Amino acid sequence: MVFDLLKKDDLSGIDIKRIKRVPESLVEELNAERLRVDHWRDKESTPDAVSLAIYDFLYSDQTGLPVDFYDVEEVERLSGEMYRHGFRTYHRIPSPIYSSSSAA
Repeated sequence: MVFDLLKKDDLSGIDIKRIKRVPESLVEELNAERLRVDHWRDKESTPDAVSLAIYDFLYSDQTGLPVDFYDVEEVERLSGEMYRHGFRTYHRIPSPIYSSSSAA
């Protein structure tokens, strides 16, 4: 689902593999840091920090989207869409949508 949001038609096989790892790695990082705050969506500064963390993650050469295919405007748009997806999905930690028991 999130992969479909991030993919483009003209990507190489290597870029597709990288993009497939992005959502999983992003969720791991957010779970380890930002989303561990109880009621993270209700705090004033935490949603802003999560939004910025998503943008930084997607824009990073090491963790994010391939820079040859995604410009700044696309990263901004996609980070906003990823944030909105996370806001709807992560009512609580761990998310019932992305927990290992729901994946079975």
